[in-house]
Amino acid sequence: MTAVEAPVAPMPTAPTEAATPPPVSTPRPLGLAGWPRVVRTLMMMFGAAVALGVAYTSPDRLLPESRNEWLLWASAAGLLGALSGSTVGSGVARWHDLQQIQHVPVRRVVSSILVFLVLVAGAVAAAHAILGRGLTWRFGVFLGIVILGALPAGATLAGLRVVAMRGLTGTPGEQLAALMRLRRILTRVLQMMGSLLLVLVLIGAASVGWGSSETIPQSTALVIGAAGSILIALMHIPSATLLRRRCQVYVDEFSDIAHVSKADLITAAEDRIKLEEILGVNRTSLSELQSGLVIIGPLLATSIAAVIPKL
Repeated sequence: MTAVEAPVAPMPTAPTEAATPPPVSTPRPLGLAGWPRVVRTLMMMFGAAVALGVAYTSPDRLLPESRNEWLLWASAAGLLGALSGSTVGSGVARWHDLQQIQHVPVRRVVSSILVFLVLVAGAVAAAHAILGRGLTWRFGVFLGIVILGALPAGATLAGLRVVAMRGLTGTPGEQLAALMRLRRILTRVLQMMGSLLLVLVLIGAASVGWGSSETIPQSTALVIGAAGSILIALMHIPSATLLRRRCQVYVDEFSDIAHVSKADLITAAEDRIKLEEILGVNRTSLSELQSGLVIIGPLLATSIAAVIPKL
């Protein structure tokens, strides 16, 4: 009798999992899209049209000997209007970026905006006392265009100061990312305001020495640039100072080298220095103003050149 071997049952195999397709990420659009872009373009066109309309009212455009100077002055005015409209859109976008980092109610920045407007009124009164006829009603309209363009950027600076005073929450990485974004917002807002001031000074300089403006003092551009730089500094320095202090607190909290072993001390110190450079802890308010306001350098050079002969 032969033994019949029982058939061997096949070993169960684990079901093969279907290959998981890699996640498909939708590319994020850059800049404004849709209606915001259209509105921003319309604001640029409207600002340029208003500024050119004001320049067109000048009687000097009809004088053959002043035609070229008027064209240069009117071109600068149109550039100022378009830039002001663009700055409104950029300022609103930076305010939106700030709200994504931390919500800031509008009521928290209203007082800062009112103080800024009061300072502007005081600066205009002081400039009028110095220049006299140098500040015509047309230049007053140009100044109003600049102020309207700078209001969203000024509100963003005030909101940034509120965020810096409050502090940030989250993991160390989340806080670092937020601080870096705040630094970028601060830099962009300063550059926007500096561009508006530069074109405004250009208009003041282009209006001197021709047509009915021959009586305007040669120091018009210098006075306008100095007053505008002081106003921007009064808005920028408090926000920049508080943000640097907040960055310093972050560095002290998450990059403390006091309790690092001797073997790792050099590496820890290098990491701390890199972190301080990323967050701009060692920068000064004057260096930031010089990099953001292109006009600061020429103003300082002109002032020094005027003072040195009197020493």
